[in-house]
Amino acid sequence: MSPGAPETDGGWFLSDPEVDDEPASPNWGAWVLAALALVAAVLLALSFLGDDDSTATDATEPTFVAPPPPDDEKDGEEDGAATPPGPAADVARGATIAVPATGPPTTDLDGELVSYDAARMVDGDPATAWRMPGDGTGAEITLTLAEPAVIDHVGIVNGYAKRVAGVHWYPNNRRILGVRWTFEDGTSVDQTLVERPRLQRIEVEPVRTSTVTLTVTSVTPPGTGELGRDYTPISSLVLTGRPAG
Repeated sequence: MSPGAPETDGGWFLSDPEVDDEPASPNWGAWVLAALALVAAVLLALSFLGDDDSTATDATEPTFVAPPPPDDEKDGEEDGAATPPGPAADVARGATIAVPATGPPTTDLDGELVSYDAARMVDGDPATAWRMPGDGTGAEITLTLAEPAVIDHVGIVNGYAKRVAGVHWYPNNRRILGVRWTFEDGTSVDQTLVERPRLQRIEVEPVRTSTVTLTVTSVTPPGTGELGRDYTPISSLVLTGRPAG
């Protein structure tokens, strides 16, 4: 550096080359300009922040609330097969029953005369039964209800569940292994059964109906041995539902 050239400290402080031992005087003009620049920068930043908040608020979409369905749609949801209120009951009780054939009365081992008419299927007593002679495959049993009902369960005791004088008549007659339940609207449901002398029940899609037709689709061979019988019996039919109103 040539003698007499001024030294610089980034423009913030200027040294006097002739008086090196004395402190340099501050440049108040630069300080003021820097302060004003800092204030302007802060104000500008705050301005941008305010704009961002305003934009975010304006861009917020209003909450969408779906309008209620029209009355006709609500009515449609309530019509048809919707389950009516009230306690469920066996609506097969009191039904009129049409069967393809009925076996003749017999005298049981206890000396009692036993009949096998169709009403025995819906009397609530599994020790009584309707039965028809021979192989009942393809037989149709139609129940006409006392009033229309919405049905959600169906069930059957698929043989002769009676015990008397130490004899169990269930294995001594044919047992039904498969049935189809058909309702007034044409819908149907198949039920596969096991060889068990108890009510076997299934759930169905609630259906409004005045009639139910039971079609026998599969049976076992006749009973064997001295007490074996060639009949196809049903001890109970149960239709669980509620009056349709």
